[in-house]
Amino acid sequence: MSYQLNINNTPAKPFNSFKSAPKVKKGYMNYRYHNSEAVETHTKVKALAGSVLGAGISAAIVAKTQKVKLSNPMNIFKLKYGVKEMIAVSSLSIIGGVIGGMIGSNKKKEKMDEGVFQFMNATVPLLLVHPTTKLLDNSKSLKENKFARIAGIAAALLVGMKGAAVISNFINDPNDKVPDRKLTMKDAIANIDDALGAFAIAKVPFADKVEKIIPLIFVWCGYRAGQSN
Repeated sequence: MSYQLNINNTPAKPFNSFKSAPKVKKGYMNYRYHNSEAVETHTKVKALAGSVLGAGISAAIVAKTQKVKLSNPMNIFKLKYGVKEMIAVSSLSIIGGVIGGMIGSNKKKEKMDEGVFQFMNATVPLLLVHPTTKLLDNSKSLKENKFARIAGIAAALLVGMKGAAVISNFINDPNDKVPDRKLTMKDAIANIDDALGAFAIAKVPFADKVEKIIPLIFVWCGYRAGQSN
């Protein structure tokens, strides 16, 4: 058998053009666990600006429906957030972050996919937690049982987050051509509002006050989507 010789008169390796197994594994794990490539500062700024703008618009809409005047900026902390309000804030924050991050970027598909993931992760657990709390409220034996309420909310959050990941992976990749996007600890930030509700039930100090930062939580979600590579 004859071998092709390179300039150093050493046998050429026919598989040099293929990625090594460690490189393939690294790429696979980076995608699956959302280990982003380095992001340019201007992309981060645009993603953050878009997310803040989206959150601001949604907060203004919520304030108008609740007859809260935002001429005093501190009144934003007086807004009440139910299911509809949180879905509105999360939606516009994520849309704003994605649009901002897409400006001048060649990673539009990745940002759209992450936007879907962040939206599902922010809303699906919420849609499970809400009926769970209603069910507990209507149960005479569990209504005053703090442990049962916290356990029920925690279970709904975990099931909702897992369900959100499954749904978003199916939407983004229905033919299963790439590794599924897996949940990370950072993704749990989107559900801190529901966790705070559980803490408030247990009378953990300051839980009800921390709940006022819900818009900032969803700004984070929008920013993550917009700067995603």
